[in-house]
Amino acid sequence: MTWFWLTLITALTQAVKDAFLKKSLGSIDPGVVMLAYTGGAAVFLWIGVIASPMPILGPSFWPLLAVAGIFGGVTFWLYGRALQCGDLSLTLPMLAFTPLFLLVTSPLTLGEFPEPGGLAGIALVVAGAYVLNLRESRHGVLGPIKALFTHPGSRLMLLVAAVWSIGANLDKLGLQASSPALWVASVYTASALAIVPGVMARCRGVGRQLARSPGPLLAAGILEAVGLFCQMHALLLTQVAYVIAIKRLSIIFGVLLGAAVFREPDLRQRLPGAIVMVIGVFFIAVFG
Repeated sequence: MTWFWLTLITALTQAVKDAFLKKSLGSIDPGVVMLAYTGGAAVFLWIGVIASPMPILGPSFWPLLAVAGIFGGVTFWLYGRALQCGDLSLTLPMLAFTPLFLLVTSPLTLGEFPEPGGLAGIALVVAGAYVLNLRESRHGVLGPIKALFTHPGSRLMLLVAAVWSIGANLDKLGLQASSPALWVASVYTASALAIVPGVMARCRGVGRQLARSPGPLLAAGILEAVGLFCQMHALLLTQVAYVIAIKRLSIIFGVLLGAAVFREPDLRQRLPGAIVMVIGVFFIAVFG
């Protein structure tokens, strides 16, 4: 059961990391926050690379890294914007749609096709999203579904989930061309570099902004590195599907933190929806 505890640590670090990021986003531009976060995580991840054997790089490593870095830069910027303008209890559950989008992108890029269990998982994810926005049913039966696209934070995080479904396939190819430690550290470094031009073009006083919230940003980077370290070791001990399913418990932890730390409303309504979405992710990961 060592893999279970490692993955549970990953889920907890993801949720707490998002809470630190949201706190920082109250006074700092999203681009600056994401640059500090990804750059900080990359520094700690490279420590793990130094302590690991150097793999032989496949010929596709560098092209894949270039594409993954661009995708990562765009996605992390959108991620920051989503956290800034939406409650954790509304935005984080949208990440449960990533496996749903994977059922479309994986067959196209990797030739992997879903099983019936995956289709059942899709139904549960959609049902959970409906429950999450159930208060919008006063605007009609389709009100909760429309809320996914009208709420700015939810809409942006839904876009993040879609882009991550492509990035996940790139990650799988990148892992085959290198190693888990090297690939993750390289992608976070490339993503941070991809964010730099946008930050330099639209943000002034980057240093002054970073000085406003150094503690939460440093904590977010460390938590991300610790979570990824635990996840990589868990993958060596059990099936990838099990790790993904347990990791998505971060959605529930995030909803609880949103209520406890940021006093976000409607916990009784949002938590059941998040739980249903996580169950759907479990179906997709294990049976899909």
